[in-house]
Amino acid sequence: MSGRTLAIGTSSPALSLALFEGGRLLAHDHRLIGRGHAEAVVPAVAALAGQGRAEAIVVDIGPGSFTGIRVGIAAARALGLAWGARVTGVGAVHLAAARAFAARPELEGVTVLLDAGRGQLIRAEVARDFGGGAVEIVSPDGLCLAGPVAGAGVLLLGGREGLDVVHDGQPDVAALMGVPEAARGMLPDAIYVRPPDVLKL
Repeated sequence: MSGRTLAIGTSSPALSLALFEGGRLLAHDHRLIGRGHAEAVVPAVAALAGQGRAEAIVVDIGPGSFTGIRVGIAAARALGLAWGARVTGVGAVHLAAARAFAARPELEGVTVLLDAGRGQLIRAEVARDFGGGAVEIVSPDGLCLAGPVAGAGVLLLGGREGLDVVHDGQPDVAALMGVPEAARGMLPDAIYVRPPDVLKL
């Protein structure tokens, strides 16, 4: 188990898990389940090599689904307590940006768009050094984008002409090692861009 890191992502309609040994991906489970993360996450971890046991756990802390974020953080903290593992957080926008930078290494920055529900988007500008990343809620109507975009929220733009889409998927924790250590060592506390009783995807 030496040097293993378990990554958990439940902030979106995807259940995303990855197990790393050092920087090498040992196991990966990323599937769209919509709802039911609370029932699915622990059995999915147990199905990974070595039952997913790791010395460090990194959890996607959002922004995203209020319930999903809570489920992921609770599971990570419980497993961390049981295993004596260090638990830290990583932002969903950083995971989406890491996937974009892996696909297009020449990019200097990317606009990450995640689905905020109610026809709105979570938007963040992330630089190649992972600077920026401040999130805001925006409407797709009249949204001006001048550069590459990534994230599942791109789908709400309806195939807008001239858009440079790097990828249009949910945050995937398999991209974790592409996020600088400083950006994946955040406190495992939820990032919300709306009050918790409103932010429900």
